[in-house]
Amino acid sequence: MKKKRQSSEKTEERILIAAEKVFAEKGLGGSRINNIAELARVTPSLIHYHFGGKENLYKTVIENFYVTVERRLLPIIVAEMGPQEKLKQLIDHGIEILAEKDHMVRILLRESIDNGKYVNKVLSKPYLRDMFGMMEQFVLANIEPRRDGPNDTIHMISNIMGATTLFFVAASTIKEFWQKDVFTRELIEERKKEAIDFVFNGIGCRFKEKSRDQGSGIRGQALPGSSKASAGP
Repeated sequence: MKKKRQSSEKTEERILIAAEKVFAEKGLGGSRINNIAELARVTPSLIHYHFGGKENLYKTVIENFYVTVERRLLPIIVAEMGPQEKLKQLIDHGIEILAEKDHMVRILLRESIDNGKYVNKVLSKPYLRDMFGMMEQFVLANIEPRRDGPNDTIHMISNIMGATTLFFVAASTIKEFWQKDVFTRELIEERKKEAIDFVFNGIGCRFKEKSRDQGSGIRGQALPGSSKASAGP
């Protein structure tokens, strides 16, 4: 039974990897289960067995990405460390995730054009709401607002996301203009340093005085016990 389960998990993983590539290139509407099956080296019926059809497979690809984000970033968010080091690690690991999941940027870009039809369903899940809520709490607890009103946090988080994601969104443009592949290890490591430098030049002076030598304002919170999302339908 254990070998059978491991084999099933490997099959699902191959399907998800193939689906990411096909959905990134063709979008949901232009993709075909047969194309995904051929790339994953499985039969179309096996995809239907594991995921129940193209639309559900697409939603699972998106959720699988956010599961990866949650697993990798949540331990940093709740860790006992200074807020500046925490922010540096969040940027570093966020860029690493985008580099590893190189097709997801295009999928999420397509989703934003389509008003987040499927992403918003995934982001409504409680475990992701909790993670993003804790990130907002971290910002509010440790960084001085620059202006009055409720929108400073929105702008700050959006600026950080832009510094980490736009590099990968513009991958094809960078390749066309400079003949550089943004997914090489050299450029990924350079991007981490540049993004951290860029963000801290903008907000480094705004860390609250009490936060410089203390914790990050998120204390004593255990990791959720059941944050793992299903890879199946």
